[in-house]
Amino acid sequence: MNKNLSMRPPQPVSASRGIEGVDKRRFSGFRRSSSRRESIPRANISIHELSTHRAVRSGSRIRGPQPRGEPMTEILERPATGAPAASALRILLFEDNAMDVALLRKFLQSVGVRRTHIHHADTIPSALQVMTCERVHLCLADYHLRPHTGFDLMEEARRLDLDVLFIVVTVLDDRQIDEGARAQGAYAFLVKAELTVESLDRTIRYALTSHARESTLFHSAYRDELTHLPSRRAFLERLMQAAADNAAHAGMVGVAVLNLNGTRAINDTLGHKTGDEVLCALARRLKAAKDRGDGIARIGGDEFAVVMSDFLLAPQALSRAQRLVDAVTGPVETQAGTHVITVAGGVASQAMTVTTSPQDAADRLLEQASYAVRTAKRGTRAGTVSHIAFAHLH
Repeated sequence: MNKNLSMRPPQPVSASRGIEGVDKRRFSGFRRSSSRRESIPRANISIHELSTHRAVRSGSRIRGPQPRGEPMTEILERPATGAPAASALRILLFEDNAMDVALLRKFLQSVGVRRTHIHHADTIPSALQVMTCERVHLCLADYHLRPHTGFDLMEEARRLDLDVLFIVVTVLDDRQIDEGARAQGAYAFLVKAELTVESLDRTIRYALTSHARESTLFHSAYRDELTHLPSRRAFLERLMQAAADNAAHAGMVGVAVLNLNGTRAINDTLGHKTGDEVLCALARRLKAAKDRGDGIARIGGDEFAVVMSDFLLAPQALSRAQRLVDAVTGPVETQAGTHVITVAGGVASQAMTVTTSPQDAADRLLEQASYAVRTAKRGTRAGTVSHIAFAHLH
């Protein structure tokens, strides 16, 4: 999507397309902004945010849509009478004012999307729990929830790879918040005192359709078609961002490369369909075994890679990588039978500094992890045991 486009919703729909039976006047219950505005800190915008698609936004995480079953475009319209029930749009209200919550619920019950399940949270931990457990599609996030802001929630959601659309709502009609919301990847910025059922309905439809369009573009560039894991391109961008994020506090970043032994023989003897089954099964194992903040990608035909951060000592990276190797090693069941897979793993870690170039750090970590794989391969040629090699960079 062109980032120069305004994040505000499109122009009002015509009266013939409005919502029937809904009072289109503004609700007066929302808190009005005071004449004395608070000082709003300017949002930090990283180079990554300015240079990449919204689907791969800031933070040391790979951004992008995760499969949810029902495409979001199919949530846009109410079903015809007698049509089969479809998935509801799951919405989270991140708001600490009970009156505003009640009014937003009233608004959302009148919007023109198919059905809604509305959840509420007023702290970041509770909001993240709801997003994870309820698989929330959309979050209406208040900017001011002291001591935090809606931007803090957006950052945490991205850190955990939660595919949630954000619309920022606030009392203040403040340009800095508007620009900050745009930089953080929000689909819209709405002022509570100006909110109507029509404007909220229009904004939600805009967010859903835009997200569906971006998802298609993102999937072709940043997702592996077979396993639906992030691609090599997405992995490299995430690795660079992890290096940038950890530079200020000398944080550690690690890379693990896992090279599979046995998949090519399966392709040659049993066909690519069986080989694909094995790869997808191993991808699911890796996703289940990874640490919460780590990111897994498929970077080659029989090769996976992992970005690791949030650890203090280099041996911790080796321990986390060993757990992934153990998860992949062993028999894999397919329709064609049982297949034994072993892994040659290579791990590299480095403490970032303020002088570290994210590009150089990413290139060096991946290069050293790949070199460690070649070392480990010498121990896996017998095809019965997995091996892992480790390098810590200074």
